[in-house]
Amino acid sequence: MKIKLLIFLTLILVTATLSFAQEAQKEINPFPFAQYNNPNFSLLIQVANPNGYERYSSDRLSLFQHWLSNLPLMPQGTPVLNWKGKKVAEADTLNRILDMNINSKYVTDADIPVLLLLNFFHLQGTADNFNVILKDNLVVNYKNWLHGKYIEEKGKDIYYRAEGLTRVDTDEEFQQYLDFVTKHFDTKSLRRNIEHVNSTVFKASNVFIQFKQDDPDSIGHTAVILDVAVGKDKTRRMLVAYGGNPAQSVIVPNTGKSAYGQWFSLEQLREHLDEFGMGYMYRWKAN
Repeated sequence: MKIKLLIFLTLILVTATLSFAQEAQKEINPFPFAQYNNPNFSLLIQVANPNGYERYSSDRLSLFQHWLSNLPLMPQGTPVLNWKGKKVAEADTLNRILDMNINSKYVTDADIPVLLLLNFFHLQGTADNFNVILKDNLVVNYKNWLHGKYIEEKGKDIYYRAEGLTRVDTDEEFQQYLDFVTKHFDTKSLRRNIEHVNSTVFKASNVFIQFKQDDPDSIGHTAVILDVAVGKDKTRRMLVAYGGNPAQSVIVPNTGKSAYGQWFSLEQLREHLDEFGMGYMYRWKAN
């Protein structure tokens, strides 16, 4: 009897240890797209608060906002690379690069918001029902993908056909799903998935998008807000990231050698990305 009890207690201890190890692994390695994933290179550590401003405490952030605020950066001095790994811009002292491997020609700045969202929901185990609108009347989610709903391509058209074999949920399979989404997700897709919000009360996870003034259907630069700092006078500054076209490293730009560092006011961001007009703030539509 004592031997059986000892074996039982040992199994409980082993199970608890494995569970703890898994939780610790989640804590240490929360960014599956990262190359280095060095916790000492997180945004919270590497980017100081602007003078006179404070970041929101974690208890005021959603899980996704908290996750974004801890994204890792590449080491200082990392150059900008295109999706093939070729250097397209030298490292400088102003900009930093997100530790987010871009190895597909389809991942331009319009894809960065959906990539971050899908990776986050997958880590939370809730990606199955997160809908991505690719085209009018064409919505894709990971659940349908796993249950054998294939989407075929014919020219520029993509469409569902009869269900095929069920896929197994693995990291590799999820990456295949991400590759498919980013291949077909463009600036028009982005418009279908977002809704306008008040630009003056922006939050982390909002998206800043510019449009050509003479073409309301166009989309220019797209920047994701990773973190927000608030001053005593309630003014806000934002830490943003954006990719490039053709696909390249995701950049966290710096406003210059000033007291505000990488933190933009809304007007500074508009000025920084002035190629496509004024620009407005958006959020992802609730699913």
